[in-house]
Amino acid sequence: MLKHTLNIIIFILYIRGDKLDNYEFIDIAKRIANTIPTRYELGGWGQQDNGVYLFDCVCFIKSILWGFNFSKGGHGGAIYLANGVPDVGANRMIELCTNILYDFNNIEIGEILWLDGHVGIYVGNRCVAEATSAWEDKVLISNVLNDGVRIKNNHQVYRWVKHGKLPYIKYNNAYVNITYFNITDITTTSIKIDYKTDLPISNALYTFDGINYLKIPDNGIITNLKPNTNYNIKIKLERKYTSNYTESKTISFKTQDEPIYTKYSIGNIITLNGKVYIDPYSKESLMELKNYIGEVTNINNHYGTKNPYQINDIGWVKEDDIKLYEPSNIIDKIKNMFKKILYLMIPIIIFLILFILI
Repeated sequence: MLKHTLNIIIFILYIRGDKLDNYEFIDIAKRIANTIPTRYELGGWGQQDNGVYLFDCVCFIKSILWGFNFSKGGHGGAIYLANGVPDVGANRMIELCTNILYDFNNIEIGEILWLDGHVGIYVGNRCVAEATSAWEDKVLISNVLNDGVRIKNNHQVYRWVKHGKLPYIKYNNAYVNITYFNITDITTTSIKIDYKTDLPISNALYTFDGINYLKIPDNGIITNLKPNTNYNIKIKLERKYTSNYTESKTISFKTQDEPIYTKYSIGNIITLNGKVYIDPYSKESLMELKNYIGEVTNINNHYGTKNPYQINDIGWVKEDDIKLYEPSNIIDKIKNMFKKILYLMIPIIIFLILFILI
């Protein structure tokens, strides 16, 4: 009676804390079955005999709930009655479960399967992890058919009767929900990926083309981007203890501009010897001119510009194909000199006219 009362108190204390994720639960169960030497022994809950871990059916489950972590010595890291999980037998364990069903068509990951005196863990894909002497006298993976038949290698041993959800397990979804996803700290060559999920993840990837995925750095910062460039990005996140990925929506953004240096200014008279292009970024020319004298009417000095100067209304040209216009003969030089003198005389003439009028 005292032991039963103690178990109830421990259970009440436990349910106030965090519960073990159902996918972590089955991950540990499958690793015990597949990666370490085990042997079936009544009352075994992870103690070792010459490196072999000993389990019986219900203690196999309790040892995981008590914190089994594959440690050497002791009980593989399990601590008796840890995490508020009581020491109960197989028949009592199924009584503690909720959502008990007798139909085996739909079983949730991490549920307990029961037959009189025996329990196992449903790990998905019609598979059950169990410590048993029915086949190989160890922890193994068997199969459950839709009618509850318990079978391995075409050899049936009994039939599961019912299944239910342990109160010590949190039965979560197989996929994470991406509750927040945004791009921040946009610079000329970098961004920061910011996201939140409802469940733990084991891998985080991003893509700009929807095909090639790369790992998101721990700090979330993606570098080596091009300035003044449009990008489309989405991420996909792997739900921890599974291989299931959730893909995000696509976010479009543009990196900041990085102006290029330009040698000439608007208003400069230049001589062009080269090709004329339709826009500042074009690679295909409209025409080619020699000794063309024109004026710089517009400048495009953004990152990625190939042809930064617009000449009159004929198009855009490269910096290497133009130079400042220099009069080629004495007549042109004289004309240019008179123009400069005229520009200088205009303020003086205006001043004299105003002085006379006053």
